[in-house]
Parts: sequence; C-alpha cells; structure tokens
Amino acid sequence: MSSPVRTPARRRTSRTAKPPVLLAPMSRRVTGAAIDMALLIFLAGTSASLLEGMTAGVTRVRIDEESGQRAVEAGLSLPLWLPLALLVTFTAAYTIVLMAVFGRTLGGWAVGIRCVRADTGGRPGWSLSVRRWFLLYGAAGLLAFAPVIGPFAWVLTLVVGLSPLWDATQRLRGYADHLGHDIVVLTPRGAGRP
Repeated sequence: MSSPVRTPARRRTSRTAKPPVLLAPMSRRVTGAAIDMALLIFLAGTSASLLEGMTAGVTRVRIDEESGQRAVEAGLSLPLWLPLALLVTFTAAYTIVLMAVFGRTLGGWAVGIRCVRADTGGRPGWSLSVRRWFLLYGAAGLLAFAPVIGPFAWVLTLVVGLSPLWDATQRLRGYADHLGHDIVVLTPRGAGRP
C-alpha cells in the first residue's frame, strides 16, 4: 500500500505568503511629494518664462487705412493659464512614467519609499499609475481651470494626499492608493535606481 505524496505545510504557505513589507511613514511620503512638487513647479515656471521670453519682442502694429498711420498696440503675451497647463502636463508625464517604470518618483527615491502593487508587490504599471496620478493630481489640475472653484482646487490634492492618515485598514493607504491598488513601502537600503 503506497501512501499519498504530501506537500509539506511550509512549502505550501511559502508560495502563497506575501513577503513582509514596512509601510512608509507619512513624514516620508509628504517629504517626497514636496520634493516632487518643488521640482515640477520649477520646471513649469522655467518653461513658461522661456516661452514668455520668446514672445516678448513680438508686437502688434495697427495701420490706419485712411491715414496710413502706424500704431503699436501691445506686445504679445502668453495666456495666464499657460504655467498651470504646463504644470499639469509635466506632473502627468513625470509621475505616470516614473511610477509605472520604477514604482517611485525622484522624491520617493530621495526619501527611500516605493509604491508597489498591493496584491503582488511588483511595480504599479501603466494603468494603475494613471489612476493614481489622476486622483492625486489630475482631477485638481483640471478643476483649477474652472471658474470660481479653480483657486481652491489644490485642496483636493491636499485631502487625497493626507487621506492615508484616516485609513480604516491602518495600512496608510489613501484614496489614491486604493484607486491604484497599491501600497507605499520603505525601500531596502542601498536600492539604487529611481
């Protein structure tokens, strides 16, 4: 009589158990976000200034048909909303690409945190990175163009960014983490690339 082959309990659980992770504290998350926003605001402001500088020497001249008199009306200027549009665009490109490819931005790299999928522990990927960006920055960026509420759109980013503080699961997962199906963890020391 042969006995059935049994898989040891350790082997079964080791395949299904998730590796232990250390949750990133809010202080690191906020510091990383501040580094990212400082970088992005600098980039958008510099780009808008360069574009403004390129159009500063261009003026409109009106010629009166009857008298032939020339009158300089004004210099061309870029729309006031351009720096905001550049900021939203740069934030999307920066955040989505770095999160999808590396699981963290330069601010996250500087403070030693990484965003991983909650189910597998891998990188978030493109779809999840887009959803995470939209809730954290994109929705507020679009609302910023709306009349009346536009100047207060940043409050949405603040609420979403601080939402891990009142996470019922106590895993410091905010609204963007839940929508992106991810979790923010500490990275091991010496982990190189962004």
